[in-house]
Amino acid sequence: MKTEGASDALNASISPVNDTTLFHFFGREHGSDESDEQPQEAESSRRSSRVPFNKASGACVHCKSLKVRCEFSPGETTCQRCQAGSYECIPRTRKKRKPAPTHEDLQTRAINQDCQIQALLQQFDKLKADNRIRDRMSRAHLEYLAGNRTSDLGGRYAHHPDRFELSFGGDSPTEHLFQSFPPGRTQSLQRCFLIFKSEFNQVHGQKHDISHTTPPDIVKYCSLTSDDIRALFNLFFERINPFFSILDPELHTPQSLIWTSPFLFTVICATASRYYHLQPELYYLAQDFARDVAGKSLVDGTKSVDICQAYLLMAVYAAPRKKWEEDRRWLLMGVAIRMALELGLNKPAPQCGEREAMNRTRTWLNCFCVDGSHSIQFGKIPMLSLDDHMAVHSEGWYKASRHNLPFDVHLCAYVQIIVIMAQWRKRIGEGSLRQRIRDDFDVVSAAIETEEHLDRELRLWVSRYDEEYSYNRKITAYLRLVVLAVGFQHAAKSGLSRDSEVLTRSIDAARSVIQITVERLYPTGHLRYAMEANFVYVSFAAAYLVNLLRAKFLPLLSQEVQEEIIYSVNKLIRVLASDKVALDGRHTPALYSRFLANLMARNVPHLRTQPYAESGDHNLDSSSFGGDLHVPPPNEFSWPDIRYSESPPGANVEPVDSIPRRTREADMDFSLDNFVRAVSQDVPTTTYDTDAFTSSWGGSWATQESALYNNWSQFSSPGWRH
Repeated sequence: MKTEGASDALNASISPVNDTTLFHFFGREHGSDESDEQPQEAESSRRSSRVPFNKASGACVHCKSLKVRCEFSPGETTCQRCQAGSYECIPRTRKKRKPAPTHEDLQTRAINQDCQIQALLQQFDKLKADNRIRDRMSRAHLEYLAGNRTSDLGGRYAHHPDRFELSFGGDSPTEHLFQSFPPGRTQSLQRCFLIFKSEFNQVHGQKHDISHTTPPDIVKYCSLTSDDIRALFNLFFERINPFFSILDPELHTPQSLIWTSPFLFTVICATASRYYHLQPELYYLAQDFARDVAGKSLVDGTKSVDICQAYLLMAVYAAPRKKWEEDRRWLLMGVAIRMALELGLNKPAPQCGEREAMNRTRTWLNCFCVDGSHSIQFGKIPMLSLDDHMAVHSEGWYKASRHNLPFDVHLCAYVQIIVIMAQWRKRIGEGSLRQRIRDDFDVVSAAIETEEHLDRELRLWVSRYDEEYSYNRKITAYLRLVVLAVGFQHAAKSGLSRDSEVLTRSIDAARSVIQITVERLYPTGHLRYAMEANFVYVSFAAAYLVNLLRAKFLPLLSQEVQEEIIYSVNKLIRVLASDKVALDGRHTPALYSRFLANLMARNVPHLRTQPYAESGDHNLDSSSFGGDLHVPPPNEFSWPDIRYSESPPGANVEPVDSIPRRTREADMDFSLDNFVRAVSQDVPTTTYDTDAFTSSWGGSWATQESALYNNWSQFSSPGWRH
C-alpha cells in the first residue's frame, strides 16, 4: 500500500509542473487563489527535496538490488527499507561513460599492434629461413659426396674431409653461432667478429657503429673464420682477379666489405670457394647464399658500384647448369649493365677520391667487355652502344693514375679488341648479307681485313706491355678465328684451294689459341682459375681444326698440317682434363675435354683406341694428368651439319689440293654460334648417321635458346643439381 506522499512524489515526477487542475490532495477549494498557492508551494518544496533521489527506475541502490521500488514515509528522504536495514539510501546514478579515445591514442595503439605483428612475422620468417638453410646444407652435402663418388676422372679430385658438418644457432654475431664446428676449427665466430670489428674501426673510425650488425649468412652458417676469409680473398685476388680484373685489392678488403657490402663479400667468398681445398664442401652452399643475396638485393632495389660488381662476377663465374632455364647469367649480366647505366658509370666520376673514380671507370669498362663478349658468343645484339665514348677513348686509361692496377692494361686492350669486333659485326650485319653478297660484297676480303686489324692491334699492345701478355694474345687470336671462320664458310661456297689466304690465316689463328693455352697459361698454374669464356675460346679453336679433318676438307690440308692438328688438339684435351686444370668431372674444362675427345674420335677414327697419343711430346709432362682419362662413347657428341647437298650432280671429281665451288649453302657451319649450340643441343647417342645429326641453323639464335645447355646433362655425373 503506497502512502499519499509517495504517490505525490511519483505524480510530480511525471506531470507538468504548471498543471493546476490535477491532484488537489489538500482540500483546496475551486476558485480560491490563496488555497491554490499553499498546496502548490508545499508540493513544490517536497518535490524539490526528493528530486535528487528519484531516478527513472524509482529505486535506490539497495532497493534496486532487491528489484523493488523505494517506499518513502512522508517527509523522509530515506526509503523505508534502507531505514529498516540501516542502509545508506543512495540514489542510483547513470554510469559515467568512458571517454572516446583521441586520434593520438588510436595511432599509438595501431603502431604498437604493427610492431607486435612485425615481431611475429620476423619470428616466422626466421623459422622458414632456418629450414631453408638446413635444406641447403643437406643438399650441399649430398652434392659434394655425389661429386666425389662419381667423378669421371678417376677420383683424382676427391677430397676427404674428416666430417661435413655445418650447423648453426644463436642470434648475435658476438655469440657462438654454431653448436658444433668441423674438425680443425680452433677459432670461434665470436673471435672472428671481434677481429674484424677492431680492424674495421681502425680503417673507418669509431663513427661507424657495427656493434649491432650481423655478419653475412655465409659467415654465420658456413663456419668461416677470419683465417678462412683472408685465404679466400687472397685466392681471389691472386688467381681469379687477373682473368677478370674488376676489383681493387686496396678498396675491396674483407675488413670493409663484410660490413659495408655483404653482397659483394658473399660473391667473392663463393667464387673463391670453388678453389679452396681446405673446405671443398663449401662451394655448393656458398653459391646458394650468393644467389639468395642477389635475389634480395634485386628486390630491395639498392644500387651501388659494389652491387654492380657483384652481379658481374656472378655472371662471369657462374656454375654451369644442366638446363638452359636454370642458367641466369644473362639475367645477372643485364642487371649489372642496367645498374651501371643508372649509376652513371659511363660518365665522368662525381666528386670522389681518385681511387674510387678509377674503380667506377674499371667497372664500366668491364661491363662493356662482358656485353661485347656475350653478344659475340651468342650472336645477340649488345646492350651498350658500340660507340661508347669512354670505351672508345680508353686506350691510355691504364696509365692515367698511380692507382691503376697492373692488369688494367689487359682491360684496355680487351676494350679496343671488342670495339674492332663491334665494327666487324656492324659491317657484315647491315641489311641482308645474302643480298649484299649478290651485290658484290666480298665477305672474305672483309674478314681478312678485320683479321689484319686485330693482328695490328695485338702487336701494338704487345709493344706497350710485353711482360705478361698471354691472356690478351689468346683473346685476340680467338677473335681473329671468329672473323676468319665466317670468311672461310663463305669462301667454301665458291671453292677453296690449299693456298687460300683465309684458310691459312684461320688455321694459324686457331693453332695460336691452343699454343698460348697449352704452352703459356698452363705452366703458370693460372688456367684452372679462368672464366668459362676462356675455355670456350680454346675449345672453339680446337673444334674448328678438328672439323677440317673431315673427309670433304682433307684435300685442303697437307699431311704435315693434319698431323700437327691432331697433335695439338690431343695435347689440349689432356691439358683440359688434367688435375692441374679441372677441379672435378663437372668443371668446365673437363666437360670441353670430353667434347673434343668425342669430336676427335668421330673425325679421326684411328684415335678411338688411342685418343691421347703423345706423338713425341716432350713439352707436356704426361705425369701431370694423373693416369688414364675416361673417354665417353665416340658418337655421343657431334658438330651439326646443315641439311643441304654437298655439290651439284656431276661435280664429284675434285683436285687433290682444293674443293670445288658449291652452288648451294656450305654443308658446314663454322661460326661460333653454331659451336655454342653444338655443345648444348640434344643429340642421339646411338650409332652415328650423318643424316641423323643434320640440322638447319637458319633463323634467329633466340629461337634456339631453349635447347641451350640441355646436352650438358650427358657430360655430367649424377651429382648434378636438379
